[in-house]
Amino acid sequence: MHLPARKKAHELQVYEALIYRKRFSSKDKRRYRSLKRGYEGEVYFDHLLEQLPGGYILLKDLCLNYNDRFFQIDQGLLYNNLFYMYEIKNYIGEYYDQDEKLYHISEKEVDDPLIQLKRSSSLLRQLFHQLGFTTPIVPTAVFPNPEFTLFHAPRTDKIILPSQLGQYIRQFNQTIPLSPSLQQLSDKLHSLNKKTSPQQTLPDYHYNELKKGMRCPSCSGILKDIAKNSCTCRACGEKENLQHVILRNIDEFQILFPNQKITTKIIHDWCEMDLNWSIRTVLKKNFEKMGANKGAYFVRK
Repeated sequence: MHLPARKKAHELQVYEALIYRKRFSSKDKRRYRSLKRGYEGEVYFDHLLEQLPGGYILLKDLCLNYNDRFFQIDQGLLYNNLFYMYEIKNYIGEYYDQDEKLYHISEKEVDDPLIQLKRSSSLLRQLFHQLGFTTPIVPTAVFPNPEFTLFHAPRTDKIILPSQLGQYIRQFNQTIPLSPSLQQLSDKLHSLNKKTSPQQTLPDYHYNELKKGMRCPSCSGILKDIAKNSCTCRACGEKENLQHVILRNIDEFQILFPNQKITTKIIHDWCEMDLNWSIRTVLKKNFEKMGANKGAYFVRK
């Protein structure tokens, strides 16, 4: 079954666009590493579920609202008239469970996915009732990283440890026809999904403080060697089509400054290269020009 790839959360996209353009505080570095590791764990679990033969629907990265209370679902699986609701924790290292709390081996308490699942599943159940659905919810916390160890793990089917993943996934190998109600539920949840979580925490940044220039897609170094139709990274030797480089850097600019109008001048400054002709070509090809003369700007086609 062909399924769309998981999109990176907007918060992670912002951090990735900033990491080589400004100096991060220790707090920002920790947040970026946490987001990146979390995304990698979600993609890994996506891959496992996408190998199933059929008869299911995957709902990735849902952000829903019930009575002005927002909650997120890392992964939802509609299968056999059930809604499997997953909280994915890509933790690395040694942890232990004590008094229904989760601790790192250093004795630092960390977020317990079972607590998060209890809240989220309660809100989802109420949302289902409001929408007229009675589909049972199966909340499950998944720890996909093979370098994760949990001492004194509670004996519950609400936790899937790395060594249990293979056996757990095999239970879904039977293809069961989807009921119309599951498809209706999927469509409804898609329509209610918020593209950007209100709970995201973005670092402070300002245009003038950011390092300008076009980044290499492989090592994220600043590209310097520009030929007629390509760029070559001095650090790693990666070669990329010049128009692709410009477009990718325009995308980064829009991620960081979504309310800023796209103009030839601002993109020229952002790329920090004498590329007026190439920038105009990229804007003309991929954007629609609005206005005229000094007031002209561009929007995506």
